[in-house]
Amino acid sequence: MNDISASHLVQPVIKVRAGQDPDQPHRGTLTIGNWTIPCAVGRSGLRDPALKREGDGATPIGTFPLRYGFYDPEALGDEPRSFAFPFLEKPANYNWVEDPESPFYNQFILDMSPEALMRTGERLFDLFIPVGWNDSTPRAAGGSAIFMHAARPDFSGTQGCVAIAHDQLLEFASRLQPGMMIDIAPADAPEQAAPPVQTETMECVSFRALQPGPSLIVTGSVHGNETCGPTAIARVISEFRSGRLRLARGSVTFVPVVNALAYRWNRREGDRNLNRDLGEKPVPVDNEDRIANVLCPLLREHDVLIDLHSFSSPGVPFALIGPADNNGTLEPFAKAVQEEALVKALGLPMVVHGWMDAFQQAATVRAERGFPEISLTHSVGTTEYMRFAGGYGVTVECGTHTDPQGAAVGYRTILNGLAHLGLVVADPILPKDAPQVWEISEALMADAADDRLSRRFAAGEVMREGEVIGQRASGQPIRAPYDGAIIFASLTAEPGTELCFFCRPSDRLAG
Repeated sequence: MNDISASHLVQPVIKVRAGQDPDQPHRGTLTIGNWTIPCAVGRSGLRDPALKREGDGATPIGTFPLRYGFYDPEALGDEPRSFAFPFLEKPANYNWVEDPESPFYNQFILDMSPEALMRTGERLFDLFIPVGWNDSTPRAAGGSAIFMHAARPDFSGTQGCVAIAHDQLLEFASRLQPGMMIDIAPADAPEQAAPPVQTETMECVSFRALQPGPSLIVTGSVHGNETCGPTAIARVISEFRSGRLRLARGSVTFVPVVNALAYRWNRREGDRNLNRDLGEKPVPVDNEDRIANVLCPLLREHDVLIDLHSFSSPGVPFALIGPADNNGTLEPFAKAVQEEALVKALGLPMVVHGWMDAFQQAATVRAERGFPEISLTHSVGTTEYMRFAGGYGVTVECGTHTDPQGAAVGYRTILNGLAHLGLVVADPILPKDAPQVWEISEALMADAADDRLSRRFAAGEVMREGEVIGQRASGQPIRAPYDGAIIFASLTAEPGTELCFFCRPSDRLAG
């Protein structure tokens, strides 16, 4: 981050203009800065987004986010990985669901069946970028699978995508920046200066039964680069709307994207980490303050929170819960029994607790080593706030950021939570084995900029006492303090912050 608030940065934009020739409404130009090339749009030309429908062959007019892309290493090598814009290697078998009746409508899924859609032959999808159209909460038949990809040699119209010459794919991709938007408009549309990035609205979708019951809120993308939550939530919303799921009692509120600014930029935060020092701010000064002033009252309106996240290191999905019931000053709590029952029902393979105690211990160590003191409110995120407000909640880490199965984990988590609370008539789908439970007990701090871990450790990776896990700038090894496991590991860290947290085995959920 530089000294300018992200809320006031100018959004990088790709301009697509089409319709200059009424006989060829699909022909147009694509411009990034002073670089302009020919492009093709939908065979039916451009269309008002309110009129866009599945299968109409039109490209929607508007400004839409570009969050990530895929490439085929057999065709293009690994050069796209070096670009500023995030590109992932294209899976061998994938499908982008275009069936409006499917619960996966307008979503990317892995499909290993013989009938899986394989876009080969014309090499149109050697590199492609999903356009953020109708994807946060897909509107049935509102249009799907809008991409940027390679054009056919004759630049014929697409099914709604934006296409450029195959031999310009790498040059195009190298010019992209994180947070890029695509502005699609008719050729005769008046040109306007690119607007500054603005904090967006927070979309909330609620379902209320006619019978009383508990109120659940499910949130996604508190951190903008964690996209499994929005995908999982969108699937559940579509199932409620289609009647596949029916609310038996109580209410459920879905917030697919909490931090819209960070989500647009495909990065963890807008101006700062929303999941630190969460609380209402009488004088908001940044994007996350403004979000908190909407989110916190919303949390207080509900009894239970399920907050969906993902993580950067390898590892299995896991859940974080709060403390046992207590009357202490750090995190007093009286609903541990309910929270423990909920996390058991969610069916995750690993459960972790002890976050605020570990953060307090880390703050003490930080002060003892001469680093600036940090307030304990810095450890308050969504679930901590929910407990302070009288409810309870679970943070669910669905897997790594780029794991396509993360959304499936989030989806099962939501269904299990709904079933456990009796909001839908179903039984939770639970694994045979009980979860492994760890208590965060110690923070391993970086004292110098060159302190580092020896490798990227998986979340929950078991270590033995004395095992070398890193090295100080002085050359002194960093060793596991006792038999336990590592969590929240970073290869490097700023001096005075955590390289990782160490955990002890816990019998918290035994019995």
